[in-house]
Amino acid sequence: MKDEEYAGYYCLVLAIVCGLNAAEAWKIYQYGPDHPLSKKILKHKIRDSSLKKLKKKEQEKMMKKLFLEGYSKNAIAEAFECLPETVTARIKRAEEDTNGT
Repeated sequence: MKDEEYAGYYCLVLAIVCGLNAAEAWKIYQYGPDHPLSKKILKHKIRDSSLKKLKKKEQEKMMKKLFLEGYSKNAIAEAFECLPETVTARIKRAEEDTNGT
């Protein structure tokens, strides 16, 4: 029981320090930081608190840029604290603005 309790604490610390959700923290705890899956999880996190402070048009452009760089819509949504559907709509608007329609 004590080991399970400590595992939970370690996962909580991982989640807070690395900006992970519970499932991601548990995987990194289980496999260790050098495992390819752990590296993939940590690599695809967007860690920029200033993103949320951007104006709407700037957010749209940044979402499009991040998407073109290979980040998933879920990762972008997590960084901007919105839904993946919102990311899809804003990327579409950014593309329309770029194309001049």
